[in-house]
Amino acid sequence: MWMQRKITMLMAALTLMLLMTGAAAQEVENPITWSLKASIPASAPKPGDKFTVLLTAKIAEGWHLYSPEQQPGGPIPTRITLPADQPFKLADTIDLPDPRTEMDPNFNLETQFYEEEATFGLPVVVATNALAGKQEVKVNVSFQTCNGQRCLPVKVVKLEMEIKITAPEPNLQAANTPATQKQSTPAPVSTHADTAPTAITVGATVPDFTFTDFNGQSHKFSEFRGRYVLLDFWATWCGPCLADMPRLRKLYDKYQSQGFEILGLDSETLGQDTDETDWQTQEQAKKIATAKGAVWTHATAATAVPVANKIFNVESLPAKIIIDPQGKVVVWVKGKDDLDAMLAKLLAGTNRSDR
Repeated sequence: MWMQRKITMLMAALTLMLLMTGAAAQEVENPITWSLKASIPASAPKPGDKFTVLLTAKIAEGWHLYSPEQQPGGPIPTRITLPADQPFKLADTIDLPDPRTEMDPNFNLETQFYEEEATFGLPVVVATNALAGKQEVKVNVSFQTCNGQRCLPVKVVKLEMEIKITAPEPNLQAANTPATQKQSTPAPVSTHADTAPTAITVGATVPDFTFTDFNGQSHKFSEFRGRYVLLDFWATWCGPCLADMPRLRKLYDKYQSQGFEILGLDSETLGQDTDETDWQTQEQAKKIATAKGAVWTHATAATAVPVANKIFNVESLPAKIIIDPQGKVVVWVKGKDDLDAMLAKLLAGTNRSDR
């Protein structure tokens, strides 16, 4: 009996530990959670009435959400929109909470960000031809979040909240109510997890891929065969990526003559629904890479993001991978890894084999 109670207690403790571990992992994967709440007068709104939707972001400790007024050249600002396929629209500008403003050494500029929690007030008006009954308020949020070590790709969340609309005055109802009420079906939410490939493993050969560099020249990855190559997935919105470029420049200067190369893969649109990057953003990426001393070859976002998604399944930045002279994956580099020592060991082995 005593032994059975002890086993039961151990099982309960193990279950609690697993639940806590799962919760912690979920928090890292989704450091920001969003919710909607309506601030409505006592009576339900009618067509033409206005009310406020409160959009709240719960932000995990150590992570930042960036203000919609964040200046360009740094992290991506938060964007809040109401899709057109609904009987609601914004009636005025969004009421923004006051952000915290600080100089961010990773981006080398002032960033405006929120911590812990931020609530946005969305002034919403009911369309004059809205149908009486339960309707869905739809809000889309595009945002980025960073902590001191990494920046996650831009993410889009689609939120919905049910609102009851009362019938308009009889004379308005006759003029504005369609003969047949169509039932609206919420648009499906696209999830990369449904189709995401498995990340290529250590020891696997990287399939050859083509890319275009910042000067418009076309290349194949197979051109780098015979050398150790560091694939550096980065973006202008990734502060830690930009902060790491001077360190990579030192390694590049130190080891290039020994058979080492870097291929930068500009991943501006990583995590977004489109691979298209506008010309101004691409030019900005080129200027930043030059200013940071990243003189090696860089693939444009239009050609780099498909590589990140389809071959390596990169989900967050920074991401660095070392490929050996035969085109095989040696290691996925972690933030705290001693890259200098790692390269010295790899290249020493190559040089000895050449003798």
